[in-house]
Amino acid sequence: MSVRIRQFAAVAVLFAVPALALAAAPPNKAEKVAQGMLNLDKAIQQGAAQIDKTLASLNAMAQPGGDLVAKYKDYSKNVDTLDKMSQKAKSNAASAAKDRDAYIAQWKASQDKIQNPELKAASESRRAELEPKIEAIKTSLGSARDTFTPFMQDLKDLRTFLANQLNPSGIAAAQTLITKCNESGEKVKSDLSQGSAAVKDLAASIQPGGATKS
Repeated sequence: MSVRIRQFAAVAVLFAVPALALAAAPPNKAEKVAQGMLNLDKAIQQGAAQIDKTLASLNAMAQPGGDLVAKYKDYSKNVDTLDKMSQKAKSNAASAAKDRDAYIAQWKASQDKIQNPELKAASESRRAELEPKIEAIKTSLGSARDTFTPFMQDLKDLRTFLANQLNPSGIAAAQTLITKCNESGEKVKSDLSQGSAAVKDLAASIQPGGATKS
């Protein structure tokens, strides 16, 4: 091989290495995705806690005694807070899903460039481990979303109804829907709990070093 050819080959290698590095999913990218998952988990837990507060204030109105107007104001405030938190959680979920899917796609693209069969098989196996974890998130949070939408509307309907009939007879008339809200709220929280566990599991799997930062 001539000197000129060897020099050209060396230059080609120098340019090829950065190209492969760009195609790979670097640790800092994985860390960003994992942190996005943890931010989502934080929003999930805050949302679950707010559901408890909202239902507690709703049930307080059904209890005899006390200032019913003050109880109603507390309930109305909690409904607004829950609504706002749900919108934030929805935004966090969309952002986390976008980053996660981009990371997996980049990982697959870099994996396709691996020539060594053993390393390629190991990489494919590793990526396959993440797929059921991603599906677990989609299933649990999807179920939570489907239950939460009518649940939130019921809470708002109760607020509107009681605003015009804030007395014991109004509370009695709303009792069936109040019971339904408690049941729906528990279902949403159960789905959120499963979603939280799945999100943290995926974050731990993606996080470089295997440890997540809270």
